[in-house]
Amino acid sequence: MININVESIQRALGAASPKVPGLSAMISSRDEMLYKGHFGYLDLESKTLVDDNSLYRIASMTKAVTSTCIMQLIEKGKLSLDSELKHFFPEVSSKKIIEGFDEKDQPIYSEPSNDILIKHLLSHSSGLGYEMWNKNISKLVQKGDLVSMMTNKREFLEAPLLFNPGSSWEYGIGIDWLGVLVEEITGLSLQEYMKKNIFDPLEMSDTGYDLPSTQHARVAKVYNRAEDSFSEIPFGVSEKYDFYSGGGGLISNIHDYSAFLKIFLNEGKGNGAQILEEDSVNIMLSSFNREIKMRKLETSAPPLTEDMIIMAGIEKSWSPGFMINHETSQSGRPKDSAGWAGLFNSYFWIDTQNNMVSIILMQMLPFLEKGCVEILEHFEDSIYKNT
Repeated sequence: MININVESIQRALGAASPKVPGLSAMISSRDEMLYKGHFGYLDLESKTLVDDNSLYRIASMTKAVTSTCIMQLIEKGKLSLDSELKHFFPEVSSKKIIEGFDEKDQPIYSEPSNDILIKHLLSHSSGLGYEMWNKNISKLVQKGDLVSMMTNKREFLEAPLLFNPGSSWEYGIGIDWLGVLVEEITGLSLQEYMKKNIFDPLEMSDTGYDLPSTQHARVAKVYNRAEDSFSEIPFGVSEKYDFYSGGGGLISNIHDYSAFLKIFLNEGKGNGAQILEEDSVNIMLSSFNREIKMRKLETSAPPLTEDMIIMAGIEKSWSPGFMINHETSQSGRPKDSAGWAGLFNSYFWIDTQNNMVSIILMQMLPFLEKGCVEILEHFEDSIYKNT
């Protein structure tokens, strides 16, 4: 295990933090917190400082939690990695592959030859994509043929496939399907299931989808960069969701999410509870298929996201739950670490080689905004290059 230089990390984040309105960061080992830091403001107008009480929209960091729910249900024998999604939702059988549009702007479809399996959904190899990174899905939304995922309505799950399931990789709504699958199998809402089986056992009291109005002031505001300053983007907080998205929507903080990630350092255990079996942890921390590599995705929604380029030049694939980097990153994140991110520029990774998890939370758009990526890189550099 490397030695964490707290002063070096604090200096690096302190110097970089003016690139965003506010941020929180934490590093934890299996047994203890190694570093914690808060910088800047959760609300620039009121000058409310970021602190332990601050909450963040963690967006797609929700996916790892939903994936954990699915692994729990696999352990209980309710399904398997090779289960077909159509077994639970017969309407999936009618999904076709969108190939593009004809001269009359009508979609062109073809028939898939493979079924969508649970392992495809967990590893983003199901053929299901996101409108913000796929021009064909985006065009269907613009034409009114498909409900946007940004409406947070279940109907966006009706999106077509982009390729034959199991044949390629594209980041998408597969985990949202797994969220409704958790509800179908258990009879609980996704939030209820997560609370009962993950949040309560780990004492993650500040994590959930619904947030009472009395707590909304704790949530950091969302901003974008306006030349040399920041401009707030109105982004509401819901007291009660109509649809719990398995792919995003949780609100949390560094303490809670660290408690969740640490189960992957501790054979599935946390706070005295066995959240996952050790075999499930090993499955989630290992690439599903190293030949199905993550690739660049061009943005179809520049206000929301830049092109998806993460760890440029390094091969990456997906496990059932996480991105796995096949090589050591430029900043020193070890080969075969597991991690991911959230739309508002929140990032985490699990470094089993050095027995630690690292989290940095920001609230900026677009995703992979240059200043936020630079802060992430400074954070990693200060961990691995200044020990």
